Amino acid sequence: MKGLILDTTLKRAYVAAFDGEKEAVRYFDADLSTQSALIPACKDLLAELDVTPASLDGIAAVVGPGSFTGIRIGVTFANAVAFALSLPRFAVTSFEVMRFVCPGAPAYMIDAGHDSAYVGLMKDGALLEENMDKKDLPSGTVDQADILDKLPAGALLALRKAFEDKAYSACAPTAERTYLKPNYMRKSQAERMKDAKA
Repeated sequence: MKGLILDTTLKRAYVAAFDGEKEAVRYFDADLSTQSALIPACKDLLAELDVTPASLDGIAAVVGPGSFTGIRIGVTFANAVAFALSLPRFAVTSFEVMRFVCPGAPAYMIDAGHDSAYVGLMKDGALLEENMDKKDLPSGTVDQADILDKLPAGALLALRKAFEDKAYSACAPTAERTYLKPNYMRKSQAERMKDAKA
């Protein structure tokens, strides 16, 4: 099996891929914008594994939460490649990647600014998403900022699991031929301003 996953939700975006037991990760060139760095990173990554895009068995995108613009770029690219090559699409949330890195935590958080967080709470074996004040986080919550270097390994584990189960991400189910959708968890500032004027 051969798979590719993109995570453009972070400031240090990356792509990761596997071909059987072989794995590789490429971080984006820090001197380029996410959109400019994405294609070269994918080309270099697949060349390292000696994999062609047409030989992939599926493509995944981390659909958020995270950077609004980053999410759009990654999801759009994954949808375009999947459409062009008739590949299955997999949606993986940022929380799911964190869960593979740190299994067993009561919650996973991403800083949302203004003393708030996007949180994936574990309840009855499922990840429930909500916005929460940081002061209300459960003890033992994993902060994404503390595990940034481990996220590509978590993304690869999440993708392998999706392939193995022949199923999509448990916390972001997506039909095989349906377009991936961003998981923003809140409206953009422009949308909030528009709603305030209405």
